[in-house]
Amino acid sequence: MYFVLARLSRETSNPFLTMNFRSYFLRLLLCSAFAPILLAQEEGKEVPPSNDPPAFAGKSIEEMTADEVLKLVRFSYTLYNRDFTGALRMGITKKVPFLMSLKPDSIRFVFNDPAQVIYLDTQNQKFGLYEGIGGGEMKPVPPAKYGEKVRGTDITYDDLSMRFLYWPSARIVRQDKLKGRDCILLSIRNPDGAGSYSSVDVWIDKMSGGMMKMIGNDKGGRPIRRFEVLSGKKFDDIWMVDEMRIETLTGLSGGTIVSSTRMTLDK
Repeated sequence: MYFVLARLSRETSNPFLTMNFRSYFLRLLLCSAFAPILLAQEEGKEVPPSNDPPAFAGKSIEEMTADEVLKLVRFSYTLYNRDFTGALRMGITKKVPFLMSLKPDSIRFVFNDPAQVIYLDTQNQKFGLYEGIGGGEMKPVPPAKYGEKVRGTDITYDDLSMRFLYWPSARIVRQDKLKGRDCILLSIRNPDGAGSYSSVDVWIDKMSGGMMKMIGNDKGGRPIRRFEVLSGKKFDDIWMVDEMRIETLTGLSGGTIVSSTRMTLDK
């Protein structure tokens, strides 16, 4: 999962006008068009400033098609080149530390004990997911593994890679409100059937272009996973999501929470 929200400029309040347009995170995955992610506002938490609605390819977000919105989100994360430490937490006892490395052409999650690297190649706007175990050679993650959970948490390989941002069959469902913010709700259908999700619903903040919430649905259309941004803070000149909740759901409408994982960034 990706955490960049926005890069602040000394010269302008619109992060899209000052981006150092390099090719990064699949040039868009984690942010396929979410250049700046405006987080949910939580009491006592810092909140990025409200800017003009983002623009991409000469269009405002209101003028974009669903596929163009996803492309914008993916593009944002291609702008950064730095490492962050964080942790996956379940309850009060389970904590899985990790290092997240954002590069112009890749995203890397590094775990220890045992050593594991999950690597997302984002070059040329293509999707490539690789894994190395115990210091071994990096090998492609087979599609049959996309739905498997990582390190015993609620996060799967699909979730870490945000593979759904690359699916070609997105559509705009409606304009929506989430935590008081105007959002665009997208529905994205799985084109290949691999992984646990047949479709994914994504809420994109209209002001920032950032992803606020995601619900993954199984092959029967039932919600089985929910991601929600809880808070964010400033790391140097970059606004990042510093806390996200990932829940595994069950029931016809996904109303029962089976388990929950918090994904946090420390620095």
